[in-house]
Amino acid sequence: MSKDLIVLVADIQQEKTLETLLHKRYKSLQMRQITFDIFRHPGKDPGVYKEAARFLKPYQREYDHALVVLDREWRGAPGDAVYLRNNLQQRLYNNGWNASNAEVIVIDPELEIWVWSDSPVIAEELRMTWNKIRQLAQQRGDWATDQVKPSRPKELLEAILQQQDRPRSSALFQTLAARVGLMRCQDEAFIQLRQTLQNWFYLQ
Repeated sequence: MSKDLIVLVADIQQEKTLETLLHKRYKSLQMRQITFDIFRHPGKDPGVYKEAARFLKPYQREYDHALVVLDREWRGAPGDAVYLRNNLQQRLYNNGWNASNAEVIVIDPELEIWVWSDSPVIAEELRMTWNKIRQLAQQRGDWATDQVKPSRPKELLEAILQQQDRPRSSALFQTLAARVGLMRCQDEAFIQLRQTLQNWFYLQ
């Protein structure tokens, strides 16, 4: 029996976020419960980009669908999010997957952008009021007043955690993925992820 989904990610934060969403939040994503496995590439984002097609090729008979997740921003990235997605998707298609069973999600610029919705849970988990978060972000130049999301989401999150002498751990991403209302996140890559999962595994 094949499983529903294989997921290839670039780091442990992506792994734990996707694991929490698929295991605990599938109803909120308006999808049925599925069988899945998540693999973390040792080469991080560059490894996922360069080797995903080869990595996933042997698994085509074991899984009905394949999902590849990586950040747009990494040293040596050859293009923007659209370029990375199109190029990697074509290589997946050339290696036996197709448009109906494989998708690439490129998070622009990186996973931390999913943290920044307007949910009160964010302020609670970051132990800082929204007013103080925005004040710090504007002082640092990480978040323009006219923007919905910070331009430097990772740096802002790390600055807040550093102020509190807290590590940047995958546990925080797990907690946020478990608690934040999923319809609040208006990030393009997250919406693409949600729609892809709904299309593949529609909740009947």
